[in-house]
Amino acid sequence: MVVGVLVYAALVVALMVLAGVAITPDVVAVGFGLVAVLLGRGRLFLRDWLPFLVLLLAYELMRGLADEAGLPLHATDLALADRLLFGGALPTQVLQDALRPASGLDAIAILATVVYMLHFALPLATGFVLWVARRPQYYDFVAALILLSFAGFMTYLLLPAAPPWYLAHHGMLNGQDGQPVIEYLKPATFEDIAEFLGFDGRYAYSFAFGSVNPNPVAAFPSLHVAYPFLSFLVLRRAFGTVGWLAFAYTLLVTFSVVYTADHWVIDALAGVAYAYVAYYAVVHAPASLRAWRPAAAFRWSRRSASPSG
Repeated sequence: MVVGVLVYAALVVALMVLAGVAITPDVVAVGFGLVAVLLGRGRLFLRDWLPFLVLLLAYELMRGLADEAGLPLHATDLALADRLLFGGALPTQVLQDALRPASGLDAIAILATVVYMLHFALPLATGFVLWVARRPQYYDFVAALILLSFAGFMTYLLLPAAPPWYLAHHGMLNGQDGQPVIEYLKPATFEDIAEFLGFDGRYAYSFAFGSVNPNPVAAFPSLHVAYPFLSFLVLRRAFGTVGWLAFAYTLLVTFSVVYTADHWVIDALAGVAYAYVAYYAVVHAPASLRAWRPAAAFRWSRRSASPSG
């Protein structure tokens, strides 16, 4: 079963890179569905996961519309916030100046780009692990994830915010020599990966950017950081110390999106705050309001949490 899942994951990645198949929640969920069938939970998987996937895909469809409301774009104020946090320095500039090689492949940028592209991997994997091993907590996680996603959408709608690369491309982050002080690393990284694999990197970049992040001014908050932090909160609650691995991954994601110029640090901090508020609101909701949990699962959860259980 494990070998089958690994082969499926490798196939999905190959299709994404070579054939242009987007890694969306529905694609990843097919693999989880196969595992559920092998576990004898095929019908239960459909009942529990279809609403989750429909809501998540609805969010993905709506996210691209959030920048069409015509509200003013926030750009330089986010850069100012980062400068205030770091004594006048831009974290992206500091990281790129310190870590980017003068020539050749940027291994750190390649790693950061891969991490960025795995946006849906951890939350979906978190949901599946909880569904298999801590099913009542799976419903809480789904509710918190949906609440987080739609809170992010409303923020993108009301507060469109430009990422660092946007400012660099529009001459808002130029140094004394008239050139941008930071560089958007993902396009060049896709070119490097394409050269290694032997296909058109411009195609790979345009596909990845257009399919995975259709809204170019949805920087604040960073859901790339918020999703793994939410995974950390629920996995720590469910499994204790093991959950801290997700926190380490959250730090890696934060570094990656700042280094590549996809997000400001203030975006990442906002993502953490949004995730915590969504988690707290769901976990501490009165039992009478927990409509997202099937009654049987809620009763099982209360019995397992009792001293006698």
